Amino acid sequence: MVDWEQGVIVCRAARQVVQGGVLTGESLFAPGLRAWTSDAADELFRRFVENFDESSDEFLVKLKRQISEGSDEAIVLAAELLYLNVMPLSPATIGVNRKFEILGSVLSWVSFEVKVPEELAAAASPGYMKGGQAFLNYRWAQFAFLIRLTQLLVKLPLGERESALQDPWRFRDLAESVLTDYDGKSRARAQFHVLLFLLFPDVFAPVSVERNKQLIRDAFADRLAEPTGDLDRDIHAIRQQIEAEQGGRFSFYDEPWRSRWEPPPPPRPQKGWLVRGANVDGVNAIPQWLAGGFCSVSFSDIKQLPAGASRQQVKDAVAAGLPDAKQGRKDVAAGQLWRFLSGFQPGDLIATVNDDAVYVGTITGDAYYDDSAGRGLARRRSVEWNPSPISRQALPEEAQAKLKTAMTIGELTSVIAALATDAGLEEQLTDEVLAQDETRDLIVPALTQAFADDLLMPLSWLQETADLLTAKRQMILYGPPGTGKTYLATRLGEALAGPDRTSLVQFHPSYGYEDFIEGFRPRLAENGMIGFDLVPGPFKNAVEAAEKEPDRPYVLVIDEINRANLAKVFGELYFLLEYRNREITLQYSPDEPFKLPKNVFVIGTMNTIDRSVALIDAAMRRRFVFRALAPDRLPVDGLLRRWLEREKLPVLPALLLEEVNRRLNDPDRAVGPSYLMAPNVATRRGLELIWAAEILPLLEDQLYGKLNDIEAEYGLPALLAALGHTLP
Repeated sequence: MVDWEQGVIVCRAARQVVQGGVLTGESLFAPGLRAWTSDAADELFRRFVENFDESSDEFLVKLKRQISEGSDEAIVLAAELLYLNVMPLSPATIGVNRKFEILGSVLSWVSFEVKVPEELAAAASPGYMKGGQAFLNYRWAQFAFLIRLTQLLVKLPLGERESALQDPWRFRDLAESVLTDYDGKSRARAQFHVLLFLLFPDVFAPVSVERNKQLIRDAFADRLAEPTGDLDRDIHAIRQQIEAEQGGRFSFYDEPWRSRWEPPPPPRPQKGWLVRGANVDGVNAIPQWLAGGFCSVSFSDIKQLPAGASRQQVKDAVAAGLPDAKQGRKDVAAGQLWRFLSGFQPGDLIATVNDDAVYVGTITGDAYYDDSAGRGLARRRSVEWNPSPISRQALPEEAQAKLKTAMTIGELTSVIAALATDAGLEEQLTDEVLAQDETRDLIVPALTQAFADDLLMPLSWLQETADLLTAKRQMILYGPPGTGKTYLATRLGEALAGPDRTSLVQFHPSYGYEDFIEGFRPRLAENGMIGFDLVPGPFKNAVEAAEKEPDRPYVLVIDEINRANLAKVFGELYFLLEYRNREITLQYSPDEPFKLPKNVFVIGTMNTIDRSVALIDAAMRRRFVFRALAPDRLPVDGLLRRWLEREKLPVLPALLLEEVNRRLNDPDRAVGPSYLMAPNVATRRGLELIWAAEILPLLEDQLYGKLNDIEAEYGLPALLAALGHTLP
């Protein structure tokens, strides 16, 4: 949106800065200082453009490293170019104070005191336009573009400089010639379009997004006598035509013009909702809902709010209406009320429960207020109800679980297809809702003989493992090092779910709930302040992905699961691992019910030899099925021999491994075959390296304090002698 009057002020100031600098070479920030010269521009180019800083630091931090040791002329020029960058932006994009913090920081690097002149400061406050993400994410590219353009302009002969500042089309061509960044991309196009308007507002439209210019030109093409194919020239002709019709200035961002070119937002996918009405302030409101064709929520202590109210409006109203309530209760109330006023949309499906009877209907209108039946029924939505109820007990287990939520409002999108179908409303279901129907049967593919042959493991054992995982949803593969636990877990997940639906996370002693499920992460805001974002962890990401394809498995592999404090990591998810269809609230998202879908499988791995951490506690152990991988049992027993045979390698490594494990005589401390499943075991040097660098250090750790001379008992020469073999 453009504030035209403020835009005129900003354009006048921008023209003053650029024209004064390019034509005279002198700075407006520091009168008498020749900052707009080829020397200053070249210095800025060397320090900033050629010295590109790829670090993740904030723009100002990097800029200080790059130019703060430069000449006064270069620093003041940088400040004036940044003034052109930030001053058009409204507070919705960048705060007024932050604008002057940026400029003040840069000017503080000058050897004498420099301040933005009052008239220029006034023009930059508060700006005229809401910038897009480019003005936040690509300031470095915009600044580099302004440097390149200045470098080009100040080196032109005076007559050509004057011509460029008088001829908007000549200026545009010059500016476009330096748009390309260091890597061949043009990330400063938004700045390019803004600068054209700032310097030539009578010719160029105040539109910073090139795609919007295309939409405007196409929408008003009927006003073009002779289209040129040049966006800016065509829009200029369109503006002249409409201004002649209107008798003055207008904005493409105002109505009735905006709705003609701006595409309508894509329709929000259909959703399903539960609204409780059996006990509204002690009264069963459902009969009135069915008779009156509406549903309602109470919140009688909270003032009337309009349909489509913003989250902040609702939060403020809840805070005023419930001043003594705890913050958690306020957050939940605000979330519930916002959903009813603004989250519900016409076309969404809705259900309510009256004992065993479930009524299903379709929302047909926006929220409205009608207190004719009392304030408890005043906040309403029009609903076309199916008057014939369906039986709650006859619904699928997933749908029954969803209806158990204690919230006044709950989302039923993932099960609403089952309810609507039973209620005879299946024709109103969209493809998006049907795709999210978690009551559908889960498709778990059978493992193939080719998969088993590739792993060199029995198909019967692998399929039994997959069946156990499918039935329990949580499994732990355990055994000594080198038995292929992580490899098997990942391959099994990919066979059942596919590579794109299989992910892996590594546990360690410092891993916590905030890492695994969700937690707050600090971020540096554009205003320099530290903020915090609630960031989902790998578990919540897997759940959210799985909810989009409820009939396909999603597998999360947790490597070294017993190395973390599981009670700390899993928190309230202990409950969900056993009761999949029940909803809970996460500690950082109290107003968003959370459940663990049936299609999320968890495979953990753990080393039985790891005595440095506690084994899984009884509560967690009950929630998993365990599958052993031991060198003396299927499917690991004989695996190395089978691999050597397939690779056409000598059998000696298998004989050595069997001899080591015979001497250890402890399945939990046995050495797994994967240490020797490498092509270099066929060579003397390769086998010696594996033995010296991998197997002997492992045995020394396992047998610490139990054997004085590991080499004498388990060294490669001793084992070869016992086997009657020699290395080639």
